[in-house]
Amino acid sequence: MSGLRLFDVYFAVDWSARSQPSPARPARDALWIAEMQVLGDGSITKEETYWRTRSACLAHLRERLLEHTRNDRRVFVGFDFCFGYPGGYAAALGLRGDAPPWRLLWDELSHLICDTSTNENNRFAVANELNMRCGGATPGPFWGHPVGVYLRNIPQTSPTFPYQLSSGAALARFRRTEQWARGVQPAWKLYGSGSVGGQTLLGIPAVSRLRDDPTLASISQVWPFETGFTATPTPDAGSCIICAEIYPGLLPKDVIDQTLPIRDQAQVRAMVRWLADLDAAGNLGKFFAVPDGLLPEAQTLCVREEGWILGADKDKEWRLRRKKKDHEQQRSTTDA
Repeated sequence: MSGLRLFDVYFAVDWSARSQPSPARPARDALWIAEMQVLGDGSITKEETYWRTRSACLAHLRERLLEHTRNDRRVFVGFDFCFGYPGGYAAALGLRGDAPPWRLLWDELSHLICDTSTNENNRFAVANELNMRCGGATPGPFWGHPVGVYLRNIPQTSPTFPYQLSSGAALARFRRTEQWARGVQPAWKLYGSGSVGGQTLLGIPAVSRLRDDPTLASISQVWPFETGFTATPTPDAGSCIICAEIYPGLLPKDVIDQTLPIRDQAQVRAMVRWLADLDAAGNLGKFFAVPDGLLPEAQTLCVREEGWILGADKDKEWRLRRKKKDHEQQRSTTDA
């Protein structure tokens, strides 16, 4: 690691929940990986690769991680899907054990999800089962499915949130981090534009396999679940892998190459460049630290269960706009 850097290598993965291989020619809404390495002399190597299937994408990523860690490099790996669900979901599913809620849920999804080498998967069937286990008065909290497909426990449109459970508890539409970021979709949305729910059901088991890979497990951690909120997530010496949740919507508009015809490729390219530049300036650690204004109780919830989008608290313009809107709504209610 050179200078103030936390990492030597940066990956950004644009995920996909396609149920068949993507087109042979690079296409949108498919799998893309951007990789950037900062060499000891300050020079940079970078590339973006396109993948037709999740299995091939993960196999490539694993090989690259093995290569970098064999050379004592510190590696950041960002995935653009949710790493957790709103607080209380693991309990709603009846998951019990000594592990924290996030790990119980990751293990359960890894057990339930089947995802073949040709992208065939059972994500809708799993969501249907999970909704049944929640036992709400109405189907939910997952929603959305293809027209003509009947799934008894998955409504076509969003149920009412907070989603009431038979236990008397309720699940929120968004996690804490999603309330701080513009343009996000809920993890419960399985189908249609911006349906991050399907990507999350398939993505969490994939990250879990990488994190628990016998050759990588001893140096791998998931932020903030295993690291906590800290400005120094990497060790002082030796190789490491930090997996984190990223969201391209947080990127400054001027860092995205508008000339690239495929926006997914442009976004992963911009993401690794942005992270590397922040790191070079000594500012990336702030993104891993306790989010600005997040109260202690919420910090604990995010570390134990919900997770956090890297940089969600840094969009100050959006936060000021939200604060103003909330104030106006409260004033309107008071005046009424």
